[in-house]
Amino acid sequence: MSDLFAALDLGSNSFHLLIARRSDGGFETVERMKEKVQLLGGFSGGCLAPAAMRRGEACLARFAQRLASVPREQLRMVGTHALREARNRGDFAAVAERIIGVPLEVISGEEEARLVYLGVAHHAPWHPGGCRLVVDVGGGSTELAWGEPDPAAGGPAGVASCKVGCVSLTDRCFGAGADQAQAFEAARAVALEALAALAPMDRACTVIGTSGTVESIQTVLAANGWGSETITAEGLEALRGAIVSGRWLVEAGLPGLAPDRVDIFPAGVALVSALFETLELDAMRFVDASLQDGLLYRDEPLPDPRADLRHQAVARLKRRYGVDEAQAARVRDTALTLFDGAASWWRDPQRWRPFLAWAAELHQLGMAVAPRHYHRHGAYLVQSADLRAFSRTEQNQLALLVRGHRRSFPGLAFRAYEGATRAELERLLALLRIAVILHRSHSDAHTPALTVQAEGEALTLGLPAGWLAGHPLSARELEVEREQLASAGIRLAWE
Repeated sequence: MSDLFAALDLGSNSFHLLIARRSDGGFETVERMKEKVQLLGGFSGGCLAPAAMRRGEACLARFAQRLASVPREQLRMVGTHALREARNRGDFAAVAERIIGVPLEVISGEEEARLVYLGVAHHAPWHPGGCRLVVDVGGGSTELAWGEPDPAAGGPAGVASCKVGCVSLTDRCFGAGADQAQAFEAARAVALEALAALAPMDRACTVIGTSGTVESIQTVLAANGWGSETITAEGLEALRGAIVSGRWLVEAGLPGLAPDRVDIFPAGVALVSALFETLELDAMRFVDASLQDGLLYRDEPLPDPRADLRHQAVARLKRRYGVDEAQAARVRDTALTLFDGAASWWRDPQRWRPFLAWAAELHQLGMAVAPRHYHRHGAYLVQSADLRAFSRTEQNQLALLVRGHRRSFPGLAFRAYEGATRAELERLLALLRIAVILHRSHSDAHTPALTVQAEGEALTLGLPAGWLAGHPLSARELEVEREQLASAGIRLAWE
């Protein structure tokens, strides 16, 4: 029996296909495919438009070729809002089932919300503070699910589905020749009315958005200096102002906006803006999890909220590329000893300590590609890996530490960060580089008993008498490292 599983989501805007392999009690992504079909486009009289159905049929024919190697009992196909609403869904379902070879399940909005929540639960770590709200903005509807981190619950405590989405809003308010500002405000008013039954959320609740709309808004905000890792109420208001004032003609494209989302982007912004107002949200962050993930995990228990999904993701990556576990552990333990000794360097040690451990465990990842320039290969693998438990910023930072753990100190790369974050990342890298140097023997027998003292930007290592004399390679590399760290303003000494 093949270990491949697949989930196919026939959405109102796009069709999504996820193919995955069973791995370590979960699923490892093999391939994702997405096509913008706009099945809801041209919806009239309660029926899907013939052109939209033809687009869907052509897309499924292409997906069917890729699905040839997936056992049909391990493939699930679902339809969402467009098919829920369509009186002629039976016609399209018959075509879809003939092409794909499995039944099409048209799920309720509430079930869609529950599945998206499950997908997020398996890919995003819980944060202290309890409640989590998951929002999925689709083409024809918006789903919400919320709950506490309780595996015994088996799912969210509550769900809601609202009949408003970015494609339906685009068709209703942004017709040909429509004034951009007027259309935007009209779309926002429609969204506010559709969301009116929702109650404000507890401000302690973590808010996660999962859709392409949320991802595109977060990307545009970051590209224009109005946000970074989250969508904030302030950033969203700045974006709204730019659209309404006409400073941006959306049809011409916006910095950070993918061309295939240009047509539905204003409606998506209007809808998310209405969500922020109705639910009284301060911030929302994008997590790359989906209905397809929820379909794969449909019958699986929720993960333990105390387990750090990032740690599990790093462990899977190490296994996949055959990392030398013993050397990774040596470097990690010494790096953490250095971290604890330099306690005065950290504003938030609980944030950075595990981060340093993960970088140490992955520092030799690139050896699976080639020993030459393995630090560069490792950085590429980290940056490109399916590490959805990490935010994109965290993944980039982890890749930077792997890239910089040897050879020249990558000072220019740290200019992407500002203030204390930049200083702390440079210090993390300094400790990782030192730990690697101290373990050049690749042997437990040569691990030195170490003391550390940090005062201001000065870092002093206490090594056993005669240790450096007995380890001339490490001694020479520490001398070179002293010069490298000086470029980052760190004064390294030992005694």
